[in-house]
Formats: sequence, C-alpha cells, structure tokens
Amino acid sequence: MVEVSTFEQQVQLHLSPNRSATWQQTKYLIAAFAFFISSIAIAWTIVGAWVILPFAGLEVGLLAVIMYMVSKATYRWETILVSVDNIHVSCSNGATLCFPRLDTSLFYQKDLSLKSISRLILQTPLQQFELGTFLNSEDKEQVRDSLHQAGIVVCTNKWW
Repeated sequence: MVEVSTFEQQVQLHLSPNRSATWQQTKYLIAAFAFFISSIAIAWTIVGAWVILPFAGLEVGLLAVIMYMVSKATYRWETILVSVDNIHVSCSNGATLCFPRLDTSLFYQKDLSLKSISRLILQTPLQQFELGTFLNSEDKEQVRDSLHQAGIVVCTNKWW
C-alpha cells in the first residue's frame, strides 16, 4: 500500500505491505484450526489411534509459528521523504538513509521475461537501496510515478 502526502516543499511516501488480516484475526484463525485439528485427533485417540495426537500437536504448533511469521512480516514499512536537498528513507527495522537529491536517481528494473516482480532501486554513485521489496507490481509503479512527479530522475532497463 502506498500513501502519498504533499507538504510545502516535501513529498512523503509511506510504503507498507497489503494486509488482509490483523494479528487478532490471525489468532482467531489459528484457534479455529487448532480446535478442528484437535477434535479430529481426539476422535482418533478415542478409537485407539493415539499415535495421531503428537503429530496433530506438531501440526498446530508449526501452523501457528508460520502464521505468526507471515503476520509479523506484514507490519513492515518504509517512509520516503523527498525534500529540496535530500531524500530520507526510514525503515521499520530502524535503518535510516539519507541521499543527496541532486545525485540520486531511481532505477526501475522491470523483468523483461515477466517471470519475477520489478525492482525499485534508489541509487547514487556511492550507495543504493532497494525500495518496497514487499510491494506488488501496481504499488511499485505508483511509487515510481510519485517519485518521478517529485522530481527524481527515473532510469529503466527497458529503453524501448
């Protein structure tokens, strides 16, 4: 998801992944799966197949861990602040980068074989940073267009 805000001499882009469920909704889904799997495992245990019970617990545990990791990844974000002199990039992991605006360009690397998603790389002669690795193609195009409208030079690997 891309949110664009315009101030006096600044443009701010806030990038975050599209999230279909909150952490609370994810916990409800984990509990529903745990109840369903546990009821099946208990039914098999009553019939005499008690060997099923540890595997059902392992299944619920692994499912909970994977759903937690996926949900946690959807809370990442990046904020790009384009001012007159600088471009500041702040990330949810605490990293902050500052690029001089005049030397900075945006490299939009589009996959010509259409097998992978495009890439947005903010670069100067001395440093580079890939923006929005968690965004889909439409959101990356919106970021590219917004940064181009803010006056950032956009380069691409597709010249035709």
